[in-house]
Amino acid sequence: MCGIAGILNFDRQRPVDRELVVAMTRAVAHRGPDAEGIWVNGPVGLGHRRLSIIDLSVAAEQPMVSDDGQVRIVYNGEVYNFVELRRELQKRGYAFRTSSDTEVILQAYRCYGLDFLTRLRGMFALAIWDAGQRTLLLARDRIGIKPLYYHVGQESVSFASELKSLLADPRTPREVDQAALADFLHLLSIPDPQSILKGIRRLEAGHVLIVRGRDVQDREYWRVPLPAAPRALSLADACVEFDERFGNAVRSHLVADVPVGAFLSGGVDSSSVVALVGPQASAGMQTFSVVFRGDEVFDEGPYARVVAERYGTAHREIDLGAEAGDFLPAMAWHCDEPFAVSSALGIYFLAKAARDDGIKVVLTGDGGDEVFAGYTWRHQDFVPLLGQKYGPLQRLLARTGAIGNRIAPGHRLWRAMSRDQRESGRYIDSYACFRDMDLVDFVHPDLWPHLKEAWSNNVTAQHYDATIGQPELTRKLYTDMKSSLISEMLTKVDRLTMAAGVEARVPFLDHELVEWAFSLPGDLKIKGSEGKLIVKKAMESRLPTDILYRPKAGFNLPLGKWLRTGLKDMVYDLLSPASVARRGYFRPDVVSTMVDRHMKGGDDIGNRLFVLLMLELWHRQVLDPGHSAMAVGSAA
Repeated sequence: MCGIAGILNFDRQRPVDRELVVAMTRAVAHRGPDAEGIWVNGPVGLGHRRLSIIDLSVAAEQPMVSDDGQVRIVYNGEVYNFVELRRELQKRGYAFRTSSDTEVILQAYRCYGLDFLTRLRGMFALAIWDAGQRTLLLARDRIGIKPLYYHVGQESVSFASELKSLLADPRTPREVDQAALADFLHLLSIPDPQSILKGIRRLEAGHVLIVRGRDVQDREYWRVPLPAAPRALSLADACVEFDERFGNAVRSHLVADVPVGAFLSGGVDSSSVVALVGPQASAGMQTFSVVFRGDEVFDEGPYARVVAERYGTAHREIDLGAEAGDFLPAMAWHCDEPFAVSSALGIYFLAKAARDDGIKVVLTGDGGDEVFAGYTWRHQDFVPLLGQKYGPLQRLLARTGAIGNRIAPGHRLWRAMSRDQRESGRYIDSYACFRDMDLVDFVHPDLWPHLKEAWSNNVTAQHYDATIGQPELTRKLYTDMKSSLISEMLTKVDRLTMAAGVEARVPFLDHELVEWAFSLPGDLKIKGSEGKLIVKKAMESRLPTDILYRPKAGFNLPLGKWLRTGLKDMVYDLLSPASVARRGYFRPDVVSTMVDRHMKGGDDIGNRLFVLLMLELWHRQVLDPGHSAMAVGSAA
């Protein structure tokens, strides 16, 4: 795992500033604490920070060059089938100087051209400079596990693993994108391909950017498959196939020349990963879990202990309290953009504990919910639920003549009923933090029309609407994969593990497993209120019933309580009327009322306050003048 950065000037006679490439690269030094590599030649500059995982030798450092000197690569990620690819390339006459997966990617490009991407099985963000073709390629893995930002300016194209590298260049635009802000307020994060800043984009999952001269082309090389009809498969047969496919995915993710550990929450997904590592590999493997001692609502420690004992792992528990909130300013910096998923705090302290114990690589259970329908509150079929929710009320209003008389179409109740009956609206509102009806009296009046217009055509709804004709569950899972999985779950895992210099791997998101999962009928994934049915059934011989079938808890923090206690001073500082007024996003009086309601204990609106906190922290740590990437990064 690593950090990459670089620049290509459109004018061949204009050399890249080496010191700028150095600054961009060092802004992501936390992603690669083991080595730094810089290569600048005329209009091209590439930078790399290395976290040594496979082939720890100096020969495997980057930027790496082909033996003819024509092709160079910087790369962040792991390719799990690199040994098989290496053998295939050797048969075709390609020689290797290292045992690294980086060199395999380099030679695969030389052998197969752009088709090399379809042969990689893993997670990656990479840049290849082909001097012979005068072409820069930027590519991102199929699922979007590894991040890649880029900016096409008047004079150049720049790219990096994290936004902070691009901000090391004073030419990078710093204007907030209102569409992205609308997404953040609704969803806690910002979906691809936009970023919080106008003109800066994230390369989408399964895409490659091809730059020749001033011509910049964005091409899709893979997409989540949507079959015309699901396979006819019994639950028993599907469980056998899942066991084989998921087991292969987990074991392939163990490839490393350093020890591999695992995050173990005690939930279905992380427990399944540990169970399928295999008895020999799991015996003595280090596992890590967050606990909240004395808080039965949030503490899943006892369940994680059961799994650790069953598989003989060396288990460590990290007890978190409100003092973890001291890391929030650094978290805002590491996340690059406004990001209000509080469980990211827990991920950081897990990764820090792993790194302190000498573990550079961890397996996680992320992706299981999005692939196999674990979020039952939004993955269930809404049609019968709507009948239960609004049917009696609608019948009553119709009988009394209230609709059209006393309840006008603009009334909030009417808007709620109408919104809930729009397909994409029902789905997004099932997990949105703020909704339009929440924001209308809260956002500054001058800003509200712009946010409303931006949200009316939001990217998440576009993905959902693009799947018309597919079963409802397929539409939801597809949209999850294209939006919240990447912008929320994978961003959280990538940024906060890399903040500690640790690589996280996600076997549930092996692309071949994902393709197989999308070929299955929905009733093998969710039945009534039971999500991830196939996973649970397949794991019954390996995990206890109370691990598999207890109510889903998720990885949550006691955020509401922390904001009233240990983080109280931070809340009053960041959300003071003066601070709120200075940003101009929200009405200070409404924010003060929200803070008072929460502090008095009447309403737990901690998640909403956290959105406002992280937006303000992002401004202070990233965008405000005087906060250079290196200065903040060092403080963090």
